[in-house]
Amino acid sequence: MKRLLAIALTLAAVRAGAHSLAPDEVVAAVAEPAARVAMGVERATIDGKNPRVLLIRVGPGWFGLPADARVTAAEEWRSSWRSATPQGVVAVLDAGTSEPVVRFGLGGQVVGLRERPQR
Repeated sequence: MKRLLAIALTLAAVRAGAHSLAPDEVVAAVAEPAARVAMGVERATIDGKNPRVLLIRVGPGWFGLPADARVTAAEEWRSSWRSATPQGVVAVLDAGTSEPVVRFGLGGQVVGLRERPQR
């Protein structure tokens, strides 16, 4: 849990310390090896059809995390992405099914988490 908080704080510090993050920097932070392992991220990419969309595909490690850790991570990802990409959208998807596993509300807060979709 301490690792998860450290990663979230790192993303927040990067966002706060920079006047403007590049979208590629946000993707790199989400896809950084330690973050991938700690958060269960399998891939993070910018959607090739719509550069406003950050696609984060998560695997089994994500679903093993406590709900509060998943909420914190998803909200940090969205906040970092919105700082780098005005009107940006984050989609957190199950890597195996491409089904969404996080639902964001209008203010950017997580309003729903799905457990691992059935395959």
